[in-house]
Amino acid sequence: MLDAINLKEKYKIFSTPKSEVEHRTAHQADHAVLNVYETSRLAHSFDLQFDNPVIVSMIQGKKIMHLKSQDGFEFLPGQSIVMPASELMYIDFPEATHNDPTQCLALEISEGFVQETMAWLNEHFPKVDEEKWSWSKDNFLLMNNQLVQENLNSLIRVMVDNGFGKQMKASNTTRELIASLMQTQARHYLLQNVDKLSTRNRLAHVVRFIRQNLQQNLDINGLASQACLSRAQFFRAFQRELGETPVRFVNRERLELAKKQILWKGSNITEACFESGFSSVNYFSRVFKQFEGLSPTEWKERELVGKRLREE
Repeated sequence: MLDAINLKEKYKIFSTPKSEVEHRTAHQADHAVLNVYETSRLAHSFDLQFDNPVIVSMIQGKKIMHLKSQDGFEFLPGQSIVMPASELMYIDFPEATHNDPTQCLALEISEGFVQETMAWLNEHFPKVDEEKWSWSKDNFLLMNNQLVQENLNSLIRVMVDNGFGKQMKASNTTRELIASLMQTQARHYLLQNVDKLSTRNRLAHVVRFIRQNLQQNLDINGLASQACLSRAQFFRAFQRELGETPVRFVNRERLELAKKQILWKGSNITEACFESGFSSVNYFSRVFKQFEGLSPTEWKERELVGKRLREE
């Protein structure tokens, strides 16, 4: 998550406020402008628009965002919106005060640099099935995406530093951020449209196959065969477009199935382990703790307590 303390105290990037609503402090680089906004009073229907593609991220507080063809939605710390150029937004600030201002950033990236980066990605990291990397013409909401937030934090550090090499570092870090956004967007689109894409996209076909065969033995060679790719080609393509290795993805899918078995079917830990395709309880427990930070038993107890409290 973006660190409000770093922004406000460490980097001192807020200038003396001239406005209580979306007071702007800007930091320039060759291909991007980092705009940081702070609002210190309640306000409604504040309009904002950028001439270039933009990434808007919440740092502190809450906004209600109104974008085209969408109902208003809460915009909270850790969330980001990827937007095309010239997209008009209307913003409400239901909780902003002088003591607890709302803070967000908007990273505006030049259209030419975005297109240059798309061409670079398509040349050096092509997608399978002759699909192309491209900046979406639609808004795309990212929910607490760790990779994107890490790249945004790196870019903030570069943009507020006026030392030697700033422009070169800013260009490289902006390119990294765009690449992480494209990967995240591609993953989201593929996973949300697996059935529709499975007849023409070999990775979507593999994801569909995995989901239909979680209880079977799923090895890399077999999955590569499903994709009609060599083992090395499949591994690279999968990690490039879905952001993780095939093994980690399979474990994630099996874990989601196991959690449903435990919580809704009432399976015990051992039953859920084998019903979801894991080969041993010890391995299941290690994977569970890796993803959830808790053992299966600890997670089950926490979820059941939460469920009882919601039902009371």
